[in-house]
Amino acid sequence: MTFLQPGLASLPLTIQQRSTSVDSDTGETTETWSDVGSVWARVESRGGFAKDEYNAEITATERKIAVVDYRSDFTWSIKDTRLQSRGVDAAAVITYNIQEVSDVGELHHKLELTLEEVTP
Repeated sequence: MTFLQPGLASLPLTIQQRSTSVDSDTGETTETWSDVGSVWARVESRGGFAKDEYNAEITATERKIAVVDYRSDFTWSIKDTRLQSRGVDAAAVITYNIQEVSDVGELHHKLELTLEEVTP
């Protein structure tokens, strides 16, 4: 089994999972995010092209990809999982939504997570 080399996985990321609850009195839904673990990742930018769904326009794109070791104790969800990079300063927190999860070669060694930075 091959894993990411420690020097390449240089960014610690906090894994967060979404939970929702419904207030029984008001029926209002509340969404919260909780820390459920951490993972070391190699984050890289990849360029490419995308075709607009509606007018077939092709535009240049840049995607952030986090490469992490496969974890059998965790199931990644595009809808209910996100990652945070936390700096020393509290204002340096960067949150990423996961757009896509790919099991590289379907070998359960590495996962590639396509990320979208959340702007506050």
